[in-house]
Order: sequence, then C-alpha cells, then structure tokens
Amino acid sequence: MSADSEVAIVASDGWPIGGLLSSPDTATTDAPGVVLVPASRHERDAYTAIAAALRERGVASLRIDVRGRGTSRGAMSYARMTPRQRERVTLDVGAAFDHLATVPSVDPRRLALAAEQDTAADALEAVGSDQRLRAAVLLSARHGARALEADGRRPLPVFGLVSKEDREGLRATVDSYLAGDPATSRLEVFEGLGLGTTMLSTRQFEFPDAEPLEVMIADWLVARLR
Repeated sequence: MSADSEVAIVASDGWPIGGLLSSPDTATTDAPGVVLVPASRHERDAYTAIAAALRERGVASLRIDVRGRGTSRGAMSYARMTPRQRERVTLDVGAAFDHLATVPSVDPRRLALAAEQDTAADALEAVGSDQRLRAAVLLSARHGARALEADGRRPLPVFGLVSKEDREGLRATVDSYLAGDPATSRLEVFEGLGLGTTMLSTRQFEFPDAEPLEVMIADWLVARLR
C-alpha cells in the first residue's frame, strides 16, 4: 500500500525544513529515491504528479518546501531574503538528500534529484558532487553559470526540460544538458508550456493525448536508477 508521511528535517544552519515522503506502492527494502525541489515561488505540491508517477514505478521521493516557503516558512519569507540568504537553499537540499538516504526502505546508493527554475542551481551545488547522486532532472533551470559549474563537476545523466520562449531557462538548461553524460542525458524543448513544473499541467491541458511529462520524467529516472 502506498504511503505519504510528513517529515521534519533540520538544515545544517538550524532552519526547519518540512517535507513529504512518498513510499512505493509495493513493499521494498531497497527502493531508489528522488529529492524533489520546488522553485522559490512554488511549494512541494508542484511535484505531486511526479511523486505519484515515481511511486507507481517503485521509486520513493521526498518533496520539500525550500526555506521561506510552505511548511519551511521559518522566521522569514523567501521574498524578504537577500541573495546570499537565498543561496542557503543548498543547505535545505543537502539535508533532504541526507535524510532520504537514511530511510530504511531506500537504497542510499541510488538517489536522484529533480529541481526547477531558480533553485536548480542551489540543488546542483548542494549534491552535484555527491557520489550517491545518480541522475538529475532540471526544469527551466536558472543561474546558468552556477548550474553549469555544479553540473560540470562530473558527467551526470541530466534530463533537461524547457520551453523555447523561456530564453534564460533555455540557455541554462541546454548548458546543463551539454555538461551531462552524453550517453544517458536527454533534452526536451517545448513551445508555449511555460516555466518549471507548470509545464506539466499546461501540457496535459493543451495536449491531452500526448505523453504526460510526469510519466516521461519518471520513466527516465527509473532507467537511470536501475
């Protein structure tokens, strides 16, 4: 039976991070795991469809709210933070990654990451060089120089998804894809789907007969985490 459970995590600087752990439908002691990181203007429910698709395929996931948002609101909203304070999202992702690795039903050697928009660079900086990380999904990435530097530390499998009218996101996402492992990385460039996880619902509405993006993402991750 599937199960979603609230988790409370503490980042290394003491900031409380809220998350939702989704366990696979079938009982397992060595499921792969994925940390799902929303953009600063989104909260963890932006990843509900992806988490469900992963769970159906036997993959656990941990959806977090980044500091200053949702269940991780803490003492200050994200909107009021300085750029330096916002970069501490790296600590949130690092803590979430470590937490998922300690879940008894999760195989800590088979972990992945999905991040969107402005927090994608933070997420890559946090765990890009961690040997437990096997793959990364980037949706409409931002801060191209930071993302590229973090992604280029080692040739990870990267799945980049972006809309071509999103010029900033297109450049950063393509650069991250090009820095990834050429044999296993993938790039999908769409038109008119919007930004980040919003692309999932827009595609479902505009193209109901097309393969849902959450299925596309989940299947790619499963192949990388076997």
